[in-house]
Amino acid sequence: MIPPRKGDVPRGKMGPVGALYRRARPATFDAVVGQEHVKDVLKSAIQKDRLAHAYLFSGPRGVGKTTTARLIAMSVGCAADPEHRPCGECENCRMVREDRHPDVVEIDAASNNSVEDVRELRERILLAPLVAPRKVIILDEAHMMSKSAFNALLKTLEEPPEHVIFIFATTEPERMPATILSRTQHFRFRRLSEEEIAGKLAAVLEAEGRGAEPEALRLIARMSGGAMRDAESILDRLLALDVDPITRAAAEEALGLPPAERVAAVAAALDAGEVDRAVAEAQRLFSEGYSARTLTEQLAQALQAGLYARLGLGEGPELASDPERLIAALTALDEHTEKLIRREDPFTLELGLLRVYAALHTAPAAPAAAARTPEPPPPRKTAPRAAPAKAPEPAPQAANPETAPAAEKPAEAEGAAPPAAGEVDLTAAWREVLRTVGVKVRAFLIEAAPHLEDDALVLVYDEGHRFHHDRAREQQAAVEEAVRAVLGRGVRFELGKKNSVAPSPSPARRAAPTPPVQEAPGPTETPGTAPEEAPQAVEAPPAEEEPSAPDPEPPPPEPRSRRAGRGSGPQRPRRERKAREPAEPRFDKIELLDDPRFKKLQSLFKARLRQVWREAGEEGDAPDPEAAS
Repeated sequence: MIPPRKGDVPRGKMGPVGALYRRARPATFDAVVGQEHVKDVLKSAIQKDRLAHAYLFSGPRGVGKTTTARLIAMSVGCAADPEHRPCGECENCRMVREDRHPDVVEIDAASNNSVEDVRELRERILLAPLVAPRKVIILDEAHMMSKSAFNALLKTLEEPPEHVIFIFATTEPERMPATILSRTQHFRFRRLSEEEIAGKLAAVLEAEGRGAEPEALRLIARMSGGAMRDAESILDRLLALDVDPITRAAAEEALGLPPAERVAAVAAALDAGEVDRAVAEAQRLFSEGYSARTLTEQLAQALQAGLYARLGLGEGPELASDPERLIAALTALDEHTEKLIRREDPFTLELGLLRVYAALHTAPAAPAAAARTPEPPPPRKTAPRAAPAKAPEPAPQAANPETAPAAEKPAEAEGAAPPAAGEVDLTAAWREVLRTVGVKVRAFLIEAAPHLEDDALVLVYDEGHRFHHDRAREQQAAVEEAVRAVLGRGVRFELGKKNSVAPSPSPARRAAPTPPVQEAPGPTETPGTAPEEAPQAVEAPPAEEEPSAPDPEPPPPEPRSRRAGRGSGPQRPRRERKAREPAEPRFDKIELLDDPRFKKLQSLFKARLRQVWREAGEEGDAPDPEAAS
């Protein structure tokens, strides 16, 4: 039991009127329990006369925020020396403690949170103080003020009169505007420990002329949850009992808690595997009026105390289970407590006891289950091996390395023809190359048409992309490194002829990779087709058939007008359509092209008009200029 501190109410002088937590409120900084990080700064500021114009005290309930604000108000007009302020005995200090000081204004911001209240406060602070050198404005529960009220107070708080000190107290500092936080000195109060609360309660009991068992004081401290005001309120309830000293049993009965010995007996029965005895004792406690939630919480505290006793961290019931099993039991009981929020009946209570029993006595089965879990990985390893089985050709090449070059020589002998799809997936390889190189290099490679030739990857650019060709050659080292990492080949850049049409789309929308333009004249157009029809094969209608290609994102090809003979299956309908085209249209193209009206339409619609005219000639109808639009 700690001795009384300076500022505590002397023995026998606590009046019977009023709540205990108000009568036991500290009158000096030395009487404040805990919060040393706050007290030291404020005491130094008071001694040096360096109090700020605004403070913000935040923290849990009942830890001393409002009390500290009152101590500052007492120290402002205290008659004692600066080193001993506040003294708690002078007239100024007594007036503050009795809530009758004219220069100390304590406002409940929860109910006075409007702009009108702030306007009235601003008018009051303009008046000079009557008794003390400065006025102290305490706003409790400051986070409840409205946004408009904060804005109305902002200018006054930023430049207050020299004779005003603002003190904000709140439990939710995150709800305070940042403009208020930046204009105040923020002190965060912490929860109090059980030892600090028990010591203060012992001092209060001594002042009251009463006594209590240490176990009873620790029970009160644990029930308070770190709040001194809650502990003093519980003690005030126990002081009404005709018991001196206050025992733990009396405290448990007054607080509606089950006896600790009976709860420890339930924990010991579960630990020993006697689940029937544990359930029977729990049923008797429930029938005596104790709630299932209270019994579960007390059982958890008993198991926790037993765990601490096993670890040498404190006193508790002697349990034979290992710490790992006790931790598992506490976890299961904590999860089960959430179900008690929805329903509290004997079945839910018994279910919680069974979960604790299972955690304490079936824990050895967990390693066996864990030992079985490594068995599934072998099937997972075999699953990826089934993917290469879809391509059986590479396996014989790896097994017979001498036959692999022989299989590649026919592909190389074909010259312009790309290798077979089964040997090298150029589309996927080109995508991997584009992903490997950086963003800057990829911008120059995206307009190239790749194809394999000998032991190199040839990147062909048309004349319209000479800039991309030159920039890509400057980055040849980086490109070749990426190509060798993906394909194991070198790289070569070539500049082809200028296309007669607009640049081809990005690689994500082009067909399969094809040879360069220089090698394209192999398959020619129909003999009767005029030279002007060369760009017509890359118009909008053929482009609509591109989605039928097997891969919608291959590397860029050359214009398909000269490559129809090299295409795969999806290009055959287009070749058949070309074969059905008449060698010469039935109308005179030369006269039509010289017509100034046609030239005007051509300047508006460009190649689209040619295509529409061509389709009209095939159907034998007269060309309709409006249809072209």
